[in-house]
Amino acid sequence: MEVNSIISFISFILVFMFVVVVHEFGHFLFAKIFKVTVLEFSIGFGPAIFKKQFKETLFKINVIPFGGYVRLKGEDFNEEEEDGLYAKPAWQRLLIAFAGPLFSILAAYILFVPIVNNWGVPAVTIGRVIENSPAFEYGLKEGDVILKVNGKRVFDSIEVSNEIKKGNVVKLTILRDDKILEKTIPPRISPPEYVFILDDVRGKIYGKIKKINGYKLGVDLDVKKEDFVEIEDEFGNVLSGVVLSFTFVDERPTIGFYYAGFKPVANKNIEPFLSNDRIVKVNDMEIEDYVSLISLISRLSLKEKQVYIDIWGDEIKEKLNPLSERLEIVVQRNGEKMTIDLDKEEFLKIVSTPGFFKEEQKYLKPKNIFETFELAILRCNSAAITIWKAFGRLFLGEGVNQVAGPVGIAVIVGEAARAGWETILTVVALFTLNLGIFNLLPLPALDGGRIVFSLIEIISGKKVNRRIEAIVHTIGFFILMALAFYFMFADFTRFF
Repeated sequence: MEVNSIISFISFILVFMFVVVVHEFGHFLFAKIFKVTVLEFSIGFGPAIFKKQFKETLFKINVIPFGGYVRLKGEDFNEEEEDGLYAKPAWQRLLIAFAGPLFSILAAYILFVPIVNNWGVPAVTIGRVIENSPAFEYGLKEGDVILKVNGKRVFDSIEVSNEIKKGNVVKLTILRDDKILEKTIPPRISPPEYVFILDDVRGKIYGKIKKINGYKLGVDLDVKKEDFVEIEDEFGNVLSGVVLSFTFVDERPTIGFYYAGFKPVANKNIEPFLSNDRIVKVNDMEIEDYVSLISLISRLSLKEKQVYIDIWGDEIKEKLNPLSERLEIVVQRNGEKMTIDLDKEEFLKIVSTPGFFKEEQKYLKPKNIFETFELAILRCNSAAITIWKAFGRLFLGEGVNQVAGPVGIAVIVGEAARAGWETILTVVALFTLNLGIFNLLPLPALDGGRIVFSLIEIISGKKVNRRIEAIVHTIGFFILMALAFYFMFADFTRFF
């Protein structure tokens, strides 16, 4: 097993154990408060690899680290035992169920305090302003930090983009050189965009695009992976190939800037590069900023006879061909330029290493302890709202491909472990926040489902039929297990 794989696995186990222990401790503590006997506190599923009896509770760590549980006396709907769960009033059962998600969510808020105190909060930073765009005309500049949009504090570029997409005039509160500026900018409608990665490419195109697969531009095409596609230009030339990837973005309001990403500057030593090396040129490709860095990585990922083509309206915005297998990389080191010869695959592996490039995005550090707590709460509030909306889109059938299962989470945690403590703690905070919010969803077998049954009893004043409740939770459990296996399979196809 590779060192990176071992790091990913160990990091995943530690993070998962922390998140599960916090969640289950909430259930455990409130069960104790209401004098419900806790028979078992278990991390993971399957055969036990460690167990210890402490008073009436058996503490276990099991071999499959995907979850955990506390087993309470009487949770099999036995109402006759005084220290059993279902012998207790509905309001107490509600609080025991609610305590797990509550502790998960509180853990996220607590974790954001040291994150904000030590590293600050990520600021939505402008990387490049597009010429002749509304952003350019109204005076936005590279390096500007967007603090608020329409009076709302923002921490994520998605929040900014969502406001701009509404199409209304946006009021931006900007931080520039320690000064606060207000910019009121009307968005402009951008044309539809087609982005292809094609294999086995034949032919060439020039100038404006006239048709794609015989269709005039402006409509979403029914194009899938491995379909054959033909792109025709205004002169009748045709470029054809097999689709590896296709994205269509309909016309939408924009104001014309790119968010900051990474500088083409090494952040750490990875042979043959040294920290602070600036990548200036790769073969014939000039590397100036984050946008050209993304284009570089795209070209490194392309194989022979493949092409990346971005069509904006009827114009070719960008057309990228693969780089050669052997590269001449010009770097600026200590004020002098030098050339490094490197294999393409090796260079791609280096530039894909988490934390290799320095960030362009700025971070805002709190001035005092009060601002630390304020920013931590606002940052976590923003993440919680984003997660809640994401779950809403998921149940509408949107964004399923963006959901990570256990394998995907392990990959994400492993990448975070190699990137540094800030990333690790942020991933843990977002992970436990996800778990807490997910478990509040009113679904059978989740804490939210148990809360719903308790609420029905509290409001109606009558006991719910225990047999029906048991059947509902059992069905819900098997559905959740099926979803877990589905996302695990999706992870394998996505990451391996």
